[in-house]
This record gives sequence, C-alpha cells and structure tokens, in this order.
Amino acid sequence: DTTGPRILSTEFEVHSATQSELSTLDVNHWPIWTTSDKEKWSVGNLVPDKEMPYGELSYVMEGKLEITPQSTGVPVIVGEGDFVTFPKGFVASWKVLEELTWNYYLY
Repeated sequence: DTTGPRILSTEFEVHSATQSELSTLDVNHWPIWTTSDKEKWSVGNLVPDKEMPYGELSYVMEGKLEITPQSTGVPVIVGEGDFVTFPKGFVASWKVLEELTWNYYLY
C-alpha cells in the first residue's frame, strides 16, 4: 500500500472518512480551501449549475454544504468528516450552509 492521494470513486459520492483513509491518503498534506474570504461562497448564497472542470476529492474539515446534482435534483448535505468525490464534468447547484474549510486533491 502506498501513502498519498488517490481517486476513491468515479461517481459523485459522499461518505464519512475513516482514520485509516485519512492516514493512507495523507490528507493533512493536501492543499486547503475555504469559503471565508470568497464572496461568491458566502453562507446562504446559491451557486447554480457549477460544472467541475476536473475531478476532485475533498475532505470537509469544518462547515456544511448542500449540493444538488443536476442529474437527480435531490439535495445532499455534506459536513465535517466527509469525503466528497466530484467527477470531472459533474454539474450541481451549491449552497454553503456553514462556512467551509476543506482539504482537496485534484485529478
């Protein structure tokens, strides 16, 4: 087993991270992104039809986000301790419910 970031899913997926995953994926060394200094991502603001230009695996350190995939129209809430996989080309509406901070891996 090698340590470092890798793709966990080819589909949009949310699941609670395990300590083993956090360690194996070396999440502590991933870059960090936050909504705190970005007006577009202020709490309560809806960002409709955001398309992912690349694949991304995110680990939510703190905060809460509602993601509504265009394909299902069903909102999914992601929060602290979750891994979220966004495949390239994934389209969804995003609404920040609580200021977010997350680690991310782009692929």
